[in-house]
Amino acid sequence: ISSSRFRASTRRCSGSESHLISTILWCWTSFTTLPRRVIRGCWSLSNRNQLVRHIASYHRETGRPPTLHDFVKYYGLDFDDIYRRDSWSRLLVGARVRPDFADPDEERLAKGLRRLAHVNAINQLKSLLETLPRDASHEFCEPESEAARRFLIMLHFTLWTREWCPATLGESVRRLCASPTMLDELRELLVCKLELVDEVPDEFALPFLCPLQLHADYTRDEILAALGVWTLDSQREVREGVLYVETLPADLFFITLNKTQGDYSPTTMYEDYAISDELFHWQSQSTTSADSPTGQRYIRHVERGSSVLLFVREDKRRNGLATPYTFLGPVDYAGHEGSRPMSIVWKLRHRLPAKLLRHIRRLAND
Repeated sequence: ISSSRFRASTRRCSGSESHLISTILWCWTSFTTLPRRVIRGCWSLSNRNQLVRHIASYHRETGRPPTLHDFVKYYGLDFDDIYRRDSWSRLLVGARVRPDFADPDEERLAKGLRRLAHVNAINQLKSLLETLPRDASHEFCEPESEAARRFLIMLHFTLWTREWCPATLGESVRRLCASPTMLDELRELLVCKLELVDEVPDEFALPFLCPLQLHADYTRDEILAALGVWTLDSQREVREGVLYVETLPADLFFITLNKTQGDYSPTTMYEDYAISDELFHWQSQSTTSADSPTGQRYIRHVERGSSVLLFVREDKRRNGLATPYTFLGPVDYAGHEGSRPMSIVWKLRHRLPAKLLRHIRRLAND
């Protein structure tokens, strides 16, 4: 159907129908103005074999050898479009544009690289590039900075999970270096992610070490490692959306906006949403009353010297992986209604960027 005939049909519709048709037309027009290679990528990179064929043809089309950064940009892909099929290095072997390799931990590290592909914090990316060996022949020197050490612990749990916990960071990095191709690819991925960062984050202060970056994305494991809750020696179980860390002290709120009945029970379908760019509505656990010790800690956290940190994500899982949280930073109590659960309004110390606010509000209205 031509766009002119499509527009003419909207004039014969009701207001709501016309709006819907206009929205569909806008989406179609936007899609058809994309570069042909991007449209082709959207439709034809649906499995590993097709992805390998596109990698093989990339050199013929561009006259350049394929790099992870250039290939993803050329076809308008996400990094997960690559990593949910295989590692980039193994895909290159399949496309016959690099020689085969035999890293001992290839399969395990390929899965770890997929879990790492969300990282977008400048300080985390720069620190890892500075502290990790440039290649397998370089010796690892454990950093003196506690923040740098925590970034490496975050990396360890991302790559290896809790299934393997060495005694030292050196042991973790040396095992990574024993798979030199995967180490090179890890560094390539970190460089790619750093090149894509286009915003300078706001600074914030807390009374304890917090190497997290405002409005950056982190998995729960990374958050726990960054705040010292998880170490190589000890990892406490965290299954609920709230965690009080007495040693900091701080309350951590892990908020999932799209709650489904399959993942959450009726008593945990809390109403959490952004009211504005500086106010966030949050419901406590169903057993928390305003006069309970926990409720009083929430209300009087400032005078007691305790912090409250908000972490928000859209869905629990995406493409089979746990969805990372966006760190909204520290917040302060602004008021509440009700009890068991308490409906608390938190004031963000740092306003939500307009793009992030629109996204969170859209989710709340869906």
